[in-house]
Amino acid sequence: MQEQLNNLIQSYADIASSTIGHVLDQGHLPQIHAINQIGHAVGRVRTATVHSVNGMALRQALLNSQPGDVLVIDARQLEHRACWGEQRHRAAIYHQLAAVIILGAVTDVTALRNMKVPVFASSVSCLTTRQQGESVVEFDQQIQMGDTCISSGDLMVGDADGVFILSPDIARHHLQQFQQMEIQERQKRDQFFSEHSAQDYYHFTASA
Repeated sequence: MQEQLNNLIQSYADIASSTIGHVLDQGHLPQIHAINQIGHAVGRVRTATVHSVNGMALRQALLNSQPGDVLVIDARQLEHRACWGEQRHRAAIYHQLAAVIILGAVTDVTALRNMKVPVFASSVSCLTTRQQGESVVEFDQQIQMGDTCISSGDLMVGDADGVFILSPDIARHHLQQFQQMEIQERQKRDQFFSEHSAQDYYHFTASA
């Protein structure tokens, strides 16, 4: 099972989120955007849900993670309170996560923008979690966001355009279609720039 998911992760390394968005609505995380500069992120989802102002138990989510995992944290109960910042992101880098997704706010945004490992969130806030009362965090529980159901073991695909969370079955079902769409898009691009100069259209030389 894990080998099949690893193969899917490799296969989706060249599939843009917007390619998926041409076909699917379900799986898209609305209003979740890249906070730092990223290229493309793909990985296995691990979920955590924060139920308390004290977010210290999130440390366990990092300890439980494996290299290449994507930590999806549901912090919507905290409203405008950020549960993720520079210190926790350093830990995410140390544990070699593929990405971090916060359904809620992050803080230390200036530092995060200069750090490795993609981080996605819905907002930025100077109001944060604190060591106050018990820390209540659930791990590997299903998260519902709109029409999207997020579970540990799902596939995450994210880039500067947004994020999709796909079940392995859906990811496998659409893989060939997405790969063909990427090939067609590349061919259109190559054809256009065989007849036109990329420097006339971009501030940099467009890559193939």
